[in-house]
Amino acid sequence: MTTLEYLEKHLPAAKAQSIINYLSACTCTLKITRQRKTKRGDFRQQGEKRSISVNHDVNSFRFLFTLTHELAHLETFMQHKNRVKPHGKEWKINFRKLYYAFHIDEEFSKDEQIERVVAEELKNPRACSGIDVGVERAFAAHDEEQGIYLEQLPEGAYFVFGIHHYQKIETRRTRVVCLNLSNNRKYTIHKAAKIEWVNAKRP
Repeated sequence: MTTLEYLEKHLPAAKAQSIINYLSACTCTLKITRQRKTKRGDFRQQGEKRSISVNHDVNSFRFLFTLTHELAHLETFMQHKNRVKPHGKEWKINFRKLYYAFHIDEEFSKDEQIERVVAEELKNPRACSGIDVGVERAFAAHDEEQGIYLEQLPEGAYFVFGIHHYQKIETRRTRVVCLNLSNNRKYTIHKAAKIEWVNAKRP
């Protein structure tokens, strides 16, 4: 499947082509990757080479939001190179600009809840690691696989995330401190992460 064909699974053909044309004009490649636990997408630049990667996702809302996030990094680099902060005011402006320039807002208007929470998020876009829990909940309603959110567990509860077993320790603003029971190390996991709640401690 070509990149254009993949984009057409999430967007009308004309919108998908406009993104391909933009990437071509910026000499930037787009790669669709397998699901990654640590990130949903990234923008990289090395010399004259520029690339964006976005996790494969059947959920069009999350995929398009992540894609717009990374396109905003590309646009900011084209304007300012590396002279500004990665998620500074220039990136925030470009996030909003591209969201409307590529008419992503029309796709998000198909779900009233998503349209509302994303419009609020766009007032002050954040890095993916700090995405608003309300936005993630709205996206998650369209996931094929439903589950329970980490923030819904009581502190001290045991759960599985990915292939590892954890214990919930402390809730912070957007993330939760969790103890990995395999290596006895603490990690932070986003409050909106979907997990499997287990009733007993395991290795």
